[in-house]
Amino acid sequence: MNKQESSAEEPFFSVIIPTKNRGPYLQHTLRTCSMQNYERLEVIVSDDGSTDRTREIVESAARADPRIRYVSQGTGVGMRDNFELALQQARPGFVIALGGDDGLLPDGIQGMRDVLLSTGTELLAWPAPSYSYPGVTSANGQLAIYRRRDTKVINSREFLSAQARHLHYLGDIESPMFYVKGVASTRLIEQVRSRSKQGRFYSCPTPDGYSGIVLAGEVERYAFSGKPFSIFGQAPTSQGLAYLSNDPKAKHVSADFFKSVAATPMHRELAGQPYSPLITLMTVDYLLTCKDLPGWPGRFPEIDYRQVLLKSVGELTHGLYGEDRICRELAILEQIAAMHGLSDFFARKVRHSRRHRKRPHFEGYGINSTSFFLDGKAYNLSNVFDAAYAANNIYKAYSDLTPSRLASVFARSLAYRFRYFGTGAPFPPRAHWTAGQTGSESIK
Repeated sequence: MNKQESSAEEPFFSVIIPTKNRGPYLQHTLRTCSMQNYERLEVIVSDDGSTDRTREIVESAARADPRIRYVSQGTGVGMRDNFELALQQARPGFVIALGGDDGLLPDGIQGMRDVLLSTGTELLAWPAPSYSYPGVTSANGQLAIYRRRDTKVINSREFLSAQARHLHYLGDIESPMFYVKGVASTRLIEQVRSRSKQGRFYSCPTPDGYSGIVLAGEVERYAFSGKPFSIFGQAPTSQGLAYLSNDPKAKHVSADFFKSVAATPMHRELAGQPYSPLITLMTVDYLLTCKDLPGWPGRFPEIDYRQVLLKSVGELTHGLYGEDRICRELAILEQIAAMHGLSDFFARKVRHSRRHRKRPHFEGYGINSTSFFLDGKAYNLSNVFDAAYAANNIYKAYSDLTPSRLASVFARSLAYRFRYFGTGAPFPPRAHWTAGQTGSESIK
């Protein structure tokens, strides 16, 4: 079989990058895409009217790598519509979405292809490491790596049931959202679109977690790779950081986002309230919106609204939100509580809750039950491209240090040691020593 015939049988992959004003970081994201050794690949940068050098940066990258393509959606269509329009550009095959500060790991596309074909699945997730640029969580930047996990096939119904119980889509590394940490077939994308009255894929204000829940419901099972193929990047301009910040500029960014999603309130069981960034409410909104899609086969237990209120108030006690942000979220929660006859319960919970002081970000090296952290400066990491290579090398080392490999190395080392221990010939007797000579002449 010649190379052309072999290539034609390979699945096509589209990487969509909806972005706005991320030029300084986007150039490094595109570098991680260009280093992919996979031919049947297209990288589509969908620009929502950037006023920085985004177009110039993308077109320069496209001249060096024809797999990169720039498209513009005009000005101010908003994040959700920009994602939708970018997704429409994807060719039949598989698709993954990146933000303008995220990246792919070396050989990431090839790795996705291998797992998808070996498992016979159309949906794949992995535990993506994350890189915080300098000035976000620490002055030096930081790389966070998940501990090694096994590759497995996950039952979708069990995943959805866990989401309905825990109400925290962001904390589940097995979530098959195809934003950075997963890849999905375009056939599944079209299947979701066919259930929507508007023919859209994205039906919630934020596109990340919704994709994982709605796609999980479309399949009986999906694959989870213990090895990652992409990396989250967190730049100072990230939308999530903007809402947590009390800086006037960040508040302006948040206000623009709220304005862009004002026409898409949360589900009616959440009292049709405006979008909320609370992870608990977003998870519930995703689940209920998916449940309303005609013929959606996903199943999960009934939502416990006492738990919704408890977990939401718990999020507000973590010290991450400023005073005015907290007041906004409490007003939203009050309406949800009233709708479900839980006003007194909610009032008592708020009255007896105490806000914690904001914890400073953990800097430098560290370890917890799921991950470990590396100081960016110590490893000469200044952008997501550097971090992608570092993360890939670390995971390669993980693969080499499996228990069976360690046992084999230890056994071979001991065998080598014992083979040569005490088995050599003795030195020549003193009478044979001759000073001042070298080589064979020194021993008679």
